[in-house]
Amino acid sequence: MARTPGTTEDRREQIMDAALRVFANKGFDRASNKDIAREAGITTGLIYHYFASKGELLKTLLEERSPFHKIRQLYNEMESQSPDIFLRLLANRVLDLVEESKVQHVFRIFLPELLFNQTISSLGLKGIQEGTRFLETYLQKQMDQGVLRQADASLAAQTFMGGVMGFILRRQLLHDPMALMYSRDELVNYLVESTLQGLYPR
Repeated sequence: MARTPGTTEDRREQIMDAALRVFANKGFDRASNKDIAREAGITTGLIYHYFASKGELLKTLLEERSPFHKIRQLYNEMESQSPDIFLRLLANRVLDLVEESKVQHVFRIFLPELLFNQTISSLGLKGIQEGTRFLETYLQKQMDQGVLRQADASLAAQTFMGGVMGFILRRQLLHDPMALMYSRDELVNYLVESTLQGLYPR
């Protein structure tokens, strides 16, 4: 039986935690609000007090528990950093986040449903695009200031984030030995250096 929360926010978080576990174990389509209520130790009707539907609960999970939601909170404190420091902070922060158990549950929910569930695929795409635009905005400012040469900031951001996400997939979910043979520092260094090599003024 789950703990009894003392506030409305605690109860909401309790439901979201339970939904993460149930969605990860059963998949979104097979999971029911009854399953989530049982996992949370509450009545099914209480879920509807906080979330209009199972779909809304999933949407909230992906918006609030995804790494990109947390990364956008860092922008104000990171935007004054040099490109080398900024990219290292960003890559390491993403890798830190995906190692959290709650975020790994989000990935386990997201990936199997990606091809078949329009709700999940559209929300996942939105999160990836938001994280990439965050980096694109930073790179464009650095280009405008002459720190980096003028280039396609969107493509540079997509390339960098694609590299980070690719290693996340291979290391955390596929456990690919080729990706696991390198330390995190080695991967981050290579991603940052190869990106900036093409962006620093010549």
